[in-house]
Amino acid sequence: MSDTLETPESDSLSSLKQLSISPNLPKTFFFFLLPAELRSRILSLLLCPNSHFTVDISEENHRTSTTRLNYFLVSKRFGYEAYHVFYSTHPFRIFPTNYSFIIRKRTVPLLARLPVHYLNVMTKLELRLGPAWSDAPKYWVITNQLGLQHCQNVRTLKIFIEVDPSGSTFKGYILNARAYTDFCGDLLQQIMERLPLLETIEYDAYLNVERNGPLMTRLLEETTKGMKKISWGKERNWGDSLADKLEMARERAKARANAEGVTCD
Repeated sequence: MSDTLETPESDSLSSLKQLSISPNLPKTFFFFLLPAELRSRILSLLLCPNSHFTVDISEENHRTSTTRLNYFLVSKRFGYEAYHVFYSTHPFRIFPTNYSFIIRKRTVPLLARLPVHYLNVMTKLELRLGPAWSDAPKYWVITNQLGLQHCQNVRTLKIFIEVDPSGSTFKGYILNARAYTDFCGDLLQQIMERLPLLETIEYDAYLNVERNGPLMTRLLEETTKGMKKISWGKERNWGDSLADKLEMARERAKARANAEGVTCD
């Protein structure tokens, strides 16, 4: 006779122990036996809980991105599929806008820090205009070192304008108000030249930026010249009114006519 008292609790514990060491239970989950679409969906939930979040160099990256990027180290095949999902889902900022990086004389943008195979799978980029408008950093230039020429699958460019120094808000306070407008227009033109598959440029801005201001007018001119589609972000909801839609249709028709060598008044 056993000296131990048998109780229902002890019976359940012993059964659980036997179950845990049962050789018939699978000890490995065969992730790669799942269909590719299901694997991509799982990786999206792990790596991209907020797909609208723009990735940039920041002092907060060690808390927001490092944990997720550890999935790249699970295995070679897992890392291959993980980076395809991560870099093809999130938008990536072309030039840093974090103040601690803007004030530095020598800052390497995020794109220039990434290997080519990461750049190849990106589909969305972001250009944020307005920070340091009075003295744009010297590294805000389009060069081969930046790596835009390797972003061959980018379809969407998101442009967010924080401030327009050539607008009515700054009238009378700036001597050369067109300088930053020309700088941004030339910058957009060079970016479009480096992205051959770019289809859409999405514009958004803070409330102080005017839809018909000098900066937006110049950017829209460059967009229509480049024959790119124009869409609007959620911050301002530009383009929702009938007048805006008619104006955009006219701008696209004018750009199409200019490309074909036909004058359009």
